Amino acid sequence: MQKRPNLTLALISLAIFIGAVDLTVVSAALPRVMVDMRVEIGSDLGRAAWVVSGYLLAYTVSMTFMGRLSDILGRRDVYLICLGIFIAGSALAAAAGSLEWLIVGRVVQAFGAGAMVPISMALAGDIFPPERRAAALGVIGAVDTAGWMVGHLYGGVLMRAFDSWRLLFWLNLPIGLLALALTWWALRGVPQRRAAGGFDWLGAALISASLIAFNVGLSAGGELREDFYGERAGPPAYALPLVLAALALLAGFVWAERRSAHPLIDLTIFYDRGAAAACAINVMVGFALALAITNVPLFINTRLALQNPADADILRRAAWESGWMLSALTLTMAAAAVPGGWLAGRIGPRAPALAGLALALAGVLMMSRWGAESAYLTMGLELALAGLGLGLVISPVAEEVIAAAAEGRRGSASALVIALRLVGMTAGVAALTLYGVPRQDALRRAGASNPLASSDPARFLMDVASQVIGETFLLGAAALALALLAALWMRGGNDHPRGPM
Repeated sequence: MQKRPNLTLALISLAIFIGAVDLTVVSAALPRVMVDMRVEIGSDLGRAAWVVSGYLLAYTVSMTFMGRLSDILGRRDVYLICLGIFIAGSALAAAAGSLEWLIVGRVVQAFGAGAMVPISMALAGDIFPPERRAAALGVIGAVDTAGWMVGHLYGGVLMRAFDSWRLLFWLNLPIGLLALALTWWALRGVPQRRAAGGFDWLGAALISASLIAFNVGLSAGGELREDFYGERAGPPAYALPLVLAALALLAGFVWAERRSAHPLIDLTIFYDRGAAAACAINVMVGFALALAITNVPLFINTRLALQNPADADILRRAAWESGWMLSALTLTMAAAAVPGGWLAGRIGPRAPALAGLALALAGVLMMSRWGAESAYLTMGLELALAGLGLGLVISPVAEEVIAAAAEGRRGSASALVIALRLVGMTAGVAALTLYGVPRQDALRRAGASNPLASSDPARFLMDVASQVIGETFLLGAAALALALLAALWMRGGNDHPRGPM
């Protein structure tokens, strides 16, 4: 093991933080981007959304195979290359002369950033002994979570101060170059273990195509054309075929991996019941987390807009209040990731995972009761409870998967941990739209004879929105309940740590 693993962990976490910040930083700048790029809100909003969704998609696809490349070529070299790709993408985005080139720059950024988290997790497995590995994974989880939380506020502050979205990307160059130098220095003494075997190009192509089809298909499923009370045209015709194609490609990936001499992901990891349970938990946690992150601004924007219809500045106020309210969830989640890792290292992953999922389930069930009169203090405490629980889960599930992987497979195992959470988040956002929008229509029509609809339409619409948001929170609670059952299969404190498979 390395002599100064804590210093190495701190320095590689800097690059993780920068990449995570850029996952959400552009959300505050997107309205300005649309003005500068002359993007029509009515006709081109879906195209502009790829500035955000393209980053998330490339972030997910990259980590599926870059983790395995780090197993084969060595962590340090692949990590530094990925950080360089992120810096190059930032320069491309900053200098973009069109929306298309901005999207390309964001995709290049994400291709580098997406690989850094799983490679860092694998590095933690390399430089820390087993009894300290879970705590190190907790630090990485905390830094990653804090990064995409701070991105909203960081972008908002810079836009308010300088009103320049390009500055968001130009600043990545000096910060990224500093991180590159510090990371090179930190990793220069880390032994470069290189696993034997080749790279599974067929597996990489199949899983990448499956993820792209799945993300685009579910995102398209959310494009329900509507008027305020009108009929729904439904999702685009290509949405369902893309999702079905994603499942077919996934089946092809499993078939190819079972026959590959050097598979991208060693599927025997799923023979370990604890690792399989941890993977299922990651999907469910991502699903519930996406619902919370989406529902909070939706609830606050709806309530403020209905209560203050004549306030021209209401959207700006709603964005500000939503950002601070979301921090009760995400900052608590980031803070709890470190003790979650410490507990997993001391008593095994099962107990902190069970405790965390129980707390998160309780918090989400409380959130399902939000209504027009809910106070911010109450909402914040319930979000903090859910964040505390979700944070406690991050490190135990990562430790369970990495502990089940052979030493030469830690990179691909680490990538699996993050990728499955992002798949769950994609499904959560799609569920919100595919269930929530038609459900809201049905409740509005069913309440047409409700006296409140004519005497106080704003309150009627808020009650409808609250009910729908509450029901989608219950979907998240159901996912967490399933995750709680899966956690019973994880490794307990009395179980002997598993050796490499």
